[in-house]
Amino acid sequence: MNNQDFWHSIHSIIDEGFTANGLSKLESYAEQFITQRLIYKRFSSAEQYGCSMGGSTHVIASLLAGANAAADRGISQELTFKEESELGKTQESLIESWARKVNCWYDNADETLTLELGEQLAEGGEAHVYQHGYNLIKAIGLDYYHPTYSCCGSHQPS
Repeated sequence: MNNQDFWHSIHSIIDEGFTANGLSKLESYAEQFITQRLIYKRFSSAEQYGCSMGGSTHVIASLLAGANAAADRGISQELTFKEESELGKTQESLIESWARKVNCWYDNADETLTLELGEQLAEGGEAHVYQHGYNLIKAIGLDYYHPTYSCCGSHQPS
């Protein structure tokens, strides 16, 4: 599967409203990403590893966020602030639709994280940080996603 075929498949899954077949394909893409048979060129090797460590839910949300990115649409110039804001709203809506379909959406993430993880440890312009046992968990909004660097490719399975 080449880059164009991959993104066409993602767009079909979205356009069909996340059917059972589409959700199965997304899970398959996530498994391929995690096992490094699918390479998301937007990410460095370290970022690819980190995204994989977040599990299939994180991988699928990242792929869906990239589905409407400028690089995927063949746009080479930078987006304006207004265009980036509109793209962020579209990405958020798309991820919410998918997350609701697979029952992993929380209407109030900050409240839910506090209930699940305890009080916030730190907060910055980019993230809210929680300590949960020996783990630090960062909650980051889509406003820090940079859509102009997104593209994807895949290795052919051997």
